[in-house]
This record gives sequence, C-alpha cells and structure tokens, in this order.
Amino acid sequence: MHTKDEISLRKTLDKFNILNDSEFSDFLKVCEYKEFSKKEYLLLSGNYNHGVYFVISGTIGLFELINGKELYQNFFLESEFANELKSLTTQTPSTKNLIALTKTTSFYLSRTKLLELYDKSIEFERLGRKLLEHILNSQNEISYVLQSLKPEERYKYLENKKPRLLKSIPLTYLASYLGLARETLSRIRAKK
Repeated sequence: MHTKDEISLRKTLDKFNILNDSEFSDFLKVCEYKEFSKKEYLLLSGNYNHGVYFVISGTIGLFELINGKELYQNFFLESEFANELKSLTTQTPSTKNLIALTKTTSFYLSRTKLLELYDKSIEFERLGRKLLEHILNSQNEISYVLQSLKPEERYKYLENKKPRLLKSIPLTYLASYLGLARETLSRIRAKK
C-alpha cells in the first residue's frame, strides 16, 4: 500500500510515462524524502545541482542574484519537479538558487540514481526524456511570455495558465518573475 505522497508522485509520473508496479517500486527506492524550512536553500549559486525535487507540499523558487536583486525565474508548487536544469545536465556550478519559499516537503532524486534507472529499463529512460521535454517546453513558453508580451498580457497569462501561482506566491516574487515593478503589478491586479 502506498502513502498519499507516493500516490501523488505516481499520478504525476503517469502523465509522462506509465510505470508498472515493479518499476514504480524501483523508482521509489531511489527517492529520498526531504523537508525544508521556509527560506532554506536547496541549491546555492556556485554549487552543483545533483538532482531534482518532487514537491509534495510547499513552494520552491528558482532565482538568480543580479546586482543584489533576487530575480525569480520559476516557481515549483505541489506535484511539480523543482530543478535547475543547466547545472543538473552539464554538471557545472549553478548561477541560480533554489529556495523553499514556504515549509516544503519533497522526494529527492539524485542525478546519479536517475542515470542508473535509465540503464535498468527503457521505461525510465522514456520517462526521463518526456519529463525533460516538458521542463524545456515550460521554460521556452515562459521565456516567450516574458520577452514578447506586455505587462498586462503577462499577468493574464498567469491567470489563464498558472492560476495557482497567483494564489500562492507573494507579490514581490511574482513581480520579479514577471519582470515588473511591484507597484506596476499592484496596479494591474487592482484593475481586475
């Protein structure tokens, strides 16, 4: 019998590639349950990213410190995979930070153990490829939104595509993510 957290993980994985019971059991064996306090770093700039986190509960932010300002580039909510892809795939030091914005629980999967799973079964390799494609598509989509749309259109995008962010991310972080001044975002929200 699986716990509620394991069932949530399985439902999310099934969106990418359905694993049989034995494969899911193998996947669980290499996952490590981790808890983080609010404002605790999962990855610090300058360090290597060695894995991904499946968010069970809480919120994780990805930001880069530029000229002393935290510029948020992504948020990961419940049932999402938190990652810093460049460092993970190239095994070079990260220029970004992963931080728990709230008390957070997660399953951690190390890159090494993930690669071992790839060697074990083509199903794991397929899962990894589809998850990577999803992550890259999401990153490309938000890059397009931030570079091509007007401020009001960016906010509308979040309303339509990522409404959970509007409910769970503080205004200051959202403004940074959208590339807006906090006051501009407040004005846009006031019009709604």
